[in-house]
Amino acid sequence: MRHKSFLFLQTRAPLDAGPEAFDLALTAAAFDHDVRLVLADEGVQWLRSGLPELVEEAIDQIAVEQESLAERGMAAPSGIDLVAREELAVLLAGSDVVVTA
Repeated sequence: MRHKSFLFLQTRAPLDAGPEAFDLALTAAAFDHDVRLVLADEGVQWLRSGLPELVEEAIDQIAVEQESLAERGMAAPSGIDLVAREELAVLLAGSDVVVTA
């Protein structure tokens, strides 16, 4: 089976989405697919509450949209990549599977 690249775009806050929002990303990672997680819009609130530890361990790359952070007066913690809105469009186009939550 060919490995696919998955991009999970989390746009919902923890109170709206809950940790089960990451179940599909974890499943894809368990099957050794390339998995990226991008936090955008209200999804950046996960940085305040903290991403589930299992997500941090299983996902290949975690990034946050810098404009979403700036709009909310937040800064990215170390170890999290910043992605500009224009770059996000390129990432979306280059992924085999895109899931928005």
